[in-house]
Amino acid sequence: MMNSPVLLVAFPLLLAFISVMWKRGAKILLSLSIAINLYLLSVVKYGIYNIGNWKPPFGITLVLDGYSFTGILIVNIIFALAVIMGYSEVKKYASVLIVSLAAVNGMVLTGDLFNLFVFLEIASISGYIISAMTKKYRHSFNYLIIGTVGSSLYLFGIIIIYNIFGTLNMADLRGKLYAPGVTSGVLLLPIVLIFAGIAVESKLFPFNGWVKGVYNSTNKLSGPIFASVYAAAIMFVFGRLFSQTLLISQNLSIVLITISLLTLFLAETAAFSGNSLRKILLFSSIAQAGLIVTLFLLKLDDVAILQIVNNAVAKLIMFSIAGALAIQAGSDKVEDLRGIFNKHKIMGFGFTTAAMSIIGLPMFFGFYVKLKVLIAIFNGNHEWVAVVLLISSLIEGVYYVRLLSKLWVPGEEGVETSEKYVTSLSLDGEFILKCSVGILGVLIVFMGIMPLVLLKI
Repeated sequence: MMNSPVLLVAFPLLLAFISVMWKRGAKILLSLSIAINLYLLSVVKYGIYNIGNWKPPFGITLVLDGYSFTGILIVNIIFALAVIMGYSEVKKYASVLIVSLAAVNGMVLTGDLFNLFVFLEIASISGYIISAMTKKYRHSFNYLIIGTVGSSLYLFGIIIIYNIFGTLNMADLRGKLYAPGVTSGVLLLPIVLIFAGIAVESKLFPFNGWVKGVYNSTNKLSGPIFASVYAAAIMFVFGRLFSQTLLISQNLSIVLITISLLTLFLAETAAFSGNSLRKILLFSSIAQAGLIVTLFLLKLDDVAILQIVNNAVAKLIMFSIAGALAIQAGSDKVEDLRGIFNKHKIMGFGFTTAAMSIIGLPMFFGFYVKLKVLIAIFNGNHEWVAVVLLISSLIEGVYYVRLLSKLWVPGEEGVETSEKYVTSLSLDGEFILKCSVGILGVLIVFMGIMPLVLLKI
């Protein structure tokens, strides 16, 4: 029984229910749910689990294969690190965080389109509440409206699929979709609706109107939860649907890839003109989402997963630091933070390694990932995709290097640097955050030198 992945959803939901009645112990229960889930990851076994013994296509089905196990492994570890690094911000949100942990696990594990809708709704509601941590209620309301529209579109899409094929079980549906006589034309409308629904949470253009407000008002806890945990979970969902389950025609695939590449390029361009840490990072996150979606649409699942890992770890570090600077130090404006890493060298080291990894420079994990991505793209004869990726990477490299130079070097350009130009803002305390980003920075470098260690795990 303890090796069933059902417990990865059931235990957090049970503890969330208890935490509502035992509010003083909510933070303890949050820690307990994280610890239990991490333990369960070491004992769960691959297989298809039908809850209540209802056989497919009926009932709730969870699928634990290599793909979903990688997903829940990444999601749970990143979630644990995000809570540890932002523990002081948990406060009264412990119960919501426990529910969100159950929801993201369910999203990655489910083998049914309707249950995916249920888990998406639970994760979204948790996300709306978490986005209100910094009291920016207008942004949370905007997120609520756009998220509800996205959920409705997804629901309409799966209703049409059920009317056509009589099943929402992913494995059963895949068998019917690829049966002789089925044409991709009949799937055009439902796939477009499902894509639009998932694109809201995936942050794809033009469905990402909520991202700027929510990401730009995050703290050191909510930032990593959105940019790393939620982002990783929804990308695994996207891959399961659009790379492994649904039948997409070549023409529609070209349209969807164009949207994802447009997201990548426009977001990198917007990040280039950003003037605050969180604004730059939020556009960088949108760009990474565009890249990962492109890889899944090209059926390059292995390199897409590597890119998810690289982005999740890097954004965990950078959003934690940006959120701490914005809330604790008082500003995340780049001009207000000139030379701040001279005061906080460990944080500077962690942030720098994360940025270098996202850019894909040698000696950092992101270099290995970007190399594998480019090789896979060229092997698939998708040269035009590679051109967009390389141009976007160049823009990305310029704005990250410019950002790092301002955060490390005090004073204006053309003026000799001096200690007197170092910002007066400071981020005192934060021992756990500093240690965590320092260790993660070392890990990024280690994985850049010995990337095969990760693949063996």
